[in-house]
Amino acid sequence: MNLLDTAPAPPIAPPPAALADACWQQGLTLAARADWAAAAGAFGDAVAAAPQDLLYRLNLANAHRHRHDWAAAIEAAEACLRIAPEDPIALRLIGDCHTQLHRYAEAVAVFERLQATGAEEADAMVQHAGNLLALRRAREALPLLLRASALAPTQIQVHAMMATAFRDLALQKEAVECLRTVLALDPDNLQARSHLSYERRHICDWDGLAQDVEDLTQALVRGGPDAARMSSVFSLLSLPIDPPLLRDAARGEALLAAHGVQPLPPLQPSACAGSRLRLGLLSYDFHEHPVSQLLVELLEKLDRERIELRLYSIGPDDGSALRARLRAAADAFVDLRGCSDGQAAEHIRADGVELLVDLQGHTKGQRMGILARRPAPLQVAFLGFPGSTGAPFIDYLIGDPLVTPLALQPQYSERLAQMPRCFQPNGRWRPLPQPMARAQAGLPEDAFVMCAFNHTYKILPQAFDAWCAVMREVPRAVLWLKETNGQLHAHVAREAAARGVAAHRIVYARALPYSDHFSRLALADVFVDTWPYNAHTTASDALWAGVPVVTVYGNSFASRVAASVLSAAGLGELAFADPEAYRRAILALAQDESLRAGYRRHLQEQRLSLPLYDSDGYARDFQALLGRMGARWRAGLPPETLPAEG
Repeated sequence: MNLLDTAPAPPIAPPPAALADACWQQGLTLAARADWAAAAGAFGDAVAAAPQDLLYRLNLANAHRHRHDWAAAIEAAEACLRIAPEDPIALRLIGDCHTQLHRYAEAVAVFERLQATGAEEADAMVQHAGNLLALRRAREALPLLLRASALAPTQIQVHAMMATAFRDLALQKEAVECLRTVLALDPDNLQARSHLSYERRHICDWDGLAQDVEDLTQALVRGGPDAARMSSVFSLLSLPIDPPLLRDAARGEALLAAHGVQPLPPLQPSACAGSRLRLGLLSYDFHEHPVSQLLVELLEKLDRERIELRLYSIGPDDGSALRARLRAAADAFVDLRGCSDGQAAEHIRADGVELLVDLQGHTKGQRMGILARRPAPLQVAFLGFPGSTGAPFIDYLIGDPLVTPLALQPQYSERLAQMPRCFQPNGRWRPLPQPMARAQAGLPEDAFVMCAFNHTYKILPQAFDAWCAVMREVPRAVLWLKETNGQLHAHVAREAAARGVAAHRIVYARALPYSDHFSRLALADVFVDTWPYNAHTTASDALWAGVPVVTVYGNSFASRVAASVLSAAGLGELAFADPEAYRRAILALAQDESLRAGYRRHLQEQRLSLPLYDSDGYARDFQALLGRMGARWRAGLPPETLPAEG
C-alpha cells in the first residue's frame, strides 16, 4: 500500500474574496452583540484579505469608533479616502472622531470637505454647526442649521442648536422662538424649558415668569434626585428655586456625564508619602477670563516647596499675557485639547495628581466626563460654578462661613471646605480708576447713579421694583444698566413705565476696554445687586473702584457671594436678608451724601489693606485648606466637612 494514499489531503485555502466575506460576516455578528473589540478584529481580517474593499474598511473604522479608539478609527477612515477620496461615510466618521477628541477646527475642515461633495444630510450639518459653535463661529453655523431645519423640520437638535447660535449672536428673541419650537416638538424637554426662561430674562422679558418658576420647580420634583438628564442647571441658578432642587438638577447632569464610564483604579496614598502635594487645576478658562484674573496672583504665591502645581487647560489659547502668567506660575501647563475625556483622565492620572480642582462645574466648556473617570483621589469644586455640582465623584466644595455655612451642608453633595475669609481669590491686579467725567459715560452730572452691571439674566422683577421705587422718591436718581444685548431696551422701558419711571432715566453702558472699565465704574454712587444670583467678580470690581455694593442674601451659594465679598471689604452691614431693607439702604445712600462719601473714602483709603484683596493671606489660607484635605487622604481617611480655621 502506498502510504501517500492514506495521508490527509492538504487544506484548500478559500479564495481571498470568500475569506474576506466570511470575516466581514463574523464582524457583523459581533457588532450586533456590541462586542466592538472583537468586531474590529474580524473587520481587520477582512481588510487584510481584501485591502481594496471600501465596505470592509468602513466597517473597521466604525468598529474602532464604537470602541472609542478615535485614532484607529481616523486612520481606518483615512485609508477609505485613499480608495474613494470623497466617500461621505468616511468623511463623516473622521469628522465625528475629531469632534469626540474636541478637535473642533479639524472637524470643521472635514465637514467642509463633506459639504463640498454635495451631501445634504441634516445630522452631518448639525454636527458641523456644533463644531463651529464650539469655535465661537456662530455666523457660519447659522446657515447650516437653517438648511438642516428645511431637511429635517421635526429634528429637535436642529432647533436647539439654532437657539444656541442666535444666543451667541445676542439675538435672544430669535433664540426664544427656536426654543418654543423645541417645546412644541417635545413638551417635556426640561433643558429647553430652562433655556427658554433664561433667554427671555436676558432681555428682561418677565411675562409669565412666576409660571416658569412653578413649571420648572415641578419638573425637577417629578424627576427626583437620580434622573440622569440635562436641565441646564446654570440657567436655573438665577431663579428662586430651592437649593436642594438645584443640587438634584446638577446631579442629573453629572450622572449623565458619568453614564457608562469606568473610574480609573484608585491611586494609593503610599505612592505620595513624603512628597509635595500634587495639585492639578482643570479649566476651560485659562485665558483672558474673570476666573483666571481672580486666580493668577493666588497661583503665583503658592509655596512650591509644599505644592507641585499643574494646570490642565481644556479651552482656547488666546495668546494673552494672562495665559502666559498662568503658564509661568505652574510647574507644568498641559493643553488637553485634542484629548478625549478618557485620554485626558489617563494623562492626569499618569502625572500622579492627588488633588484635582475643577474650576468649571456646570458652565460653558466643562468636561465633567474627565472627572467622572476619577483621575485624582481627591476632586474639588471651586470658583467657577456657584453651587453644588451634585457629582458623586467630586469630594469637596470650597466656600467660606458666609457663602457656605455648615448649617446648609445638607443642600450640597460635596463636603464643605471653608476658607476662613471670603472664598473668592482676588489680589491687587485690577487697574486703579482714573479721572473720568460723567458726561463721557452718558450720565447726568448731578444724578444719584445706581449701577447694576450684572448680566441682565440675573435681574428679576423684585430687584427692579426696588430700583424703581428709589427713582420715584429721588427725582435725580438714574439706573445704569449693562447693555448685554440690543434687544432689551423695549422690555426695560415697558417695565419701568409700569412702575412710574420714564425710560430716559435708564442709562446703558456698552462694553469698554478693560483698562477703562474701572474708571467708568467709579462714576457710580452705589452698585445695586441682584438676587438670588448676586454679583460675584463684578461686586469685587465695584468695591475696588470705590463704589459701595448693596445686596440681598438668601440660602443658595449664588445668593450669598456678595455678602461674603462685602464682609471681606469691611462693609458687611450692606448685605440684607430682605428686599425692603435693601431698598431702604439704597434710599438712605441717595439721601445722604456724607454716608456715600464715607463708604467711598473707606474703600479708596483701605483698598490695599482690605482682606478681600490680600492675596498673600489668601494663598496661605488656601494652601492650608488643601493641605488638610491632602493629609486626610494620605492618612487613609475619607473626605469630611472642614470648618474654617484661623
